[in-house]
Amino acid sequence: MLFTLSSCMPETPTARDYKVNFEALWKIIDERYCFIDEKGVDWNEVHRRYLAKVESRKLDDLKFFMLMDSMLNELKDGHVNLYSDFDISHYHDLVPDPTTGLNIYARNRHISGKLFVSGGMRYGLLSTKDNGVKFGYISYGSFSNSLGNMKVILTMLKDADAIMIDVRGNGGGSVENANNLVSYFLPEKTLVGYSSHKTGPAHDAFSKPKAQYISPNELITYTEKPVIILQDRSCYSATNDFLYKVALAKNVTRIGEKSGGGTGMPATSELPNGWRVRYSAVKSYDKDMNQLEGGLVPDIEAHNESYYENPNAIDNILMTAVQHIISLKKK
Repeated sequence: MLFTLSSCMPETPTARDYKVNFEALWKIIDERYCFIDEKGVDWNEVHRRYLAKVESRKLDDLKFFMLMDSMLNELKDGHVNLYSDFDISHYHDLVPDPTTGLNIYARNRHISGKLFVSGGMRYGLLSTKDNGVKFGYISYGSFSNSLGNMKVILTMLKDADAIMIDVRGNGGGSVENANNLVSYFLPEKTLVGYSSHKTGPAHDAFSKPKAQYISPNELITYTEKPVIILQDRSCYSATNDFLYKVALAKNVTRIGEKSGGGTGMPATSELPNGWRVRYSAVKSYDKDMNQLEGGLVPDIEAHNESYYENPNAIDNILMTAVQHIISLKKK
């Protein structure tokens, strides 16, 4: 049985109020959003189309909010949100079926025994049954959560043949946490990329790109043995940042699906009615000035079967990583 929700909002604002707020929202995105050209969206055409809807429809706050949600979703950007006092808009079509990347049931069938917990990380020393290959496993579900005590974690995993860091399903969070995690795998101060922010209303008005560097962690680093990163389409924002920066370490291999992208740093502006809109305002580039908004292709591509098609499927991404570790040990 399918249940649907219905809502009603008081019709206090006038039609003119909705038009004023529509124009304000459209202009904010037009002048301050940093990916208009990359998205391939004709924002002037969007204005004409949605202005006609604002002028022709009988609106209340909820209907207007849903209409503006639809307009913002044309950008297909998870960093673009409209905040009212009754709802927050989101881009809804980010990952059609996340289980082709992270299927927690399949993963749990392969990882048995206790995993330790430190901060936002779960970790442990695992081994294969057939050939005794040992690998450290670290699962980090959100960069919004603190890193674990990496000195303790890396010391505990020092006898492993390799370390596997699973960031599948990690939708992002703190870029500072992402940079801190990268620092444990770099042997020296490294140029990791550039950033550039909007400086004016023109679509091409950006600041001179600013170089970004990360230095090795002062307490401990892990630079001699292989590091395998598991990624999928649900890796966005700060996780996408982590993926392109950590790949600069020579001992790192990324395995899984192309990441979701979403590297723009967000800013917030207010509409006349008090609602707020969040949008990407700062572009990120890799060290070669390549744009990263569209996501990152892994070094080794692997996918899982959909849970809905095969509930008993193996975690093929995880097992591909294990086979890669085995092959590296044989060399």
